[in-house]
Amino acid sequence: MNRGIRRLAVAVAMLGLFASTGRARADLISNGSFETGDFTGWTVVDQAAGSGSWFIQSGTGSPLNGFTVPAPPEGTFAAMTDQTGPGSHVLYQDFVVPTVVTSASLSFEKFVQNSPGVFSTPDSLDYNVTPNQQARVDIMTTTADPFSVSAGDVLQNVYQTMVGDPATDPGYLTITADLTSLLAAHAGETLRLRFAEVDNQGFFNFGVDSVSLTASGTVVPEPSTLAIGLVGGLGLLATAYRRRRAKA
Repeated sequence: MNRGIRRLAVAVAMLGLFASTGRARADLISNGSFETGDFTGWTVVDQAAGSGSWFIQSGTGSPLNGFTVPAPPEGTFAAMTDQTGPGSHVLYQDFVVPTVVTSASLSFEKFVQNSPGVFSTPDSLDYNVTPNQQARVDIMTTTADPFSVSAGDVLQNVYQTMVGDPATDPGYLTITADLTSLLAAHAGETLRLRFAEVDNQGFFNFGVDSVSLTASGTVVPEPSTLAIGLVGGLGLLATAYRRRRAKA
């Protein structure tokens, strides 16, 4: 066996031994920076009979009222709530958890501008519950009501405004959360990322941009894929061997 055939044989052996230990990292959220200029990939839900909604924000004015706000931190667009009266607003996206998760993290940019100056945080997203003036971000089940805050529906709270927090952020601020344990426990399932804002005390702008949920894990090829690779490699080895015999 000459040097070229020997090298090919080693490569085929390595394929069979190590093909199942590849690594992959993927962003599970699409259109996280809203640069499509719309809510492609996202779902907006507003509580019935309320005022306002989630809108696409650009420039330095709030989408509905034109209040002064910071420009989107990434690209041209962000998502932001705006209203003329009490309401409750949800923005969510479902995502599929990889079958094997070794690390996972969520990051996003957020801006809060709470005109009344005080947050109220009852265990509810119903604007009929008074007072209620808050924003929150959760990982949820996909079967839950979009406005649910029950323990059986909310798998992990990532962010929430709290009583005593500054009423207005100085600009968009970065929020990060380690989701490794949560996603590993729900490997292969479909979960939901929810941004929620409720207001019945006055104007409330909740801005979101640069949403990214990345996960890493070990990639195990399908048996058929691995078999095709091995068969192909063995075929090349056999062809090389026959050619060498023919020249002998």
